[in-house]
Amino acid sequence: VINQPVMVLVATGFLQTLDERQMRSGFAEMLKHGLIQSKTYWEELKALHKLENLDGHIYKSVTIKNQVVIEDPTEQHLRKILNFGHTLGHAVESYFLENPDKETLLHGEAIAVGMILEAYLSYALTNLSQKELAAIKTTFLNTYPKVDFSANDISAILSLLKFDKKNSHGNINFVLLEAIGHPVIDVKVPHELFYEAFAYYKE
Repeated sequence: VINQPVMVLVATGFLQTLDERQMRSGFAEMLKHGLIQSKTYWEELKALHKLENLDGHIYKSVTIKNQVVIEDPTEQHLRKILNFGHTLGHAVESYFLENPDKETLLHGEAIAVGMILEAYLSYALTNLSQKELAAIKTTFLNTYPKVDFSANDISAILSLLKFDKKNSHGNINFVLLEAIGHPVIDVKVPHELFYEAFAYYKE
């Protein structure tokens, strides 16, 4: 049974208990909200030099997500856009969680990788401009440490895609971008493009 809450309370004072790495992890989801709904908001977040005094931005993020969830509470259509960066990002996160010889990535760190990878897929498949692709990559790599991927790592990560909860009838469905603020849902991706995306990330 799905019921909408009467209200959402965000007690931002508790953010002061988090270290910088945890703050950056949460910030990845805010950046995603800009990418999928508002280029203006994305540019505002890009311009931040420190993750402090975020109340106004948090309100915008909650508003963006709330509007999406109210319109599509059971994820039949619009709500899928909230998955941008998460299809590959979850596979990256799972791989690093399952391997004791790898340093565990926080959720936002893995999703940041996923958003760069899926921005490249957007460039290849849904006409995201090279300029916006470069801006997305630069923004995330300026905020999140670059992750080193070996060829074996990439193969193992891609093998995890088949377990993604958003798969339908054996197909892996992606949310990609036509432009910043303009997502496209249910895009099928040729397998060879995954390797191109990782190569672009590593450049």
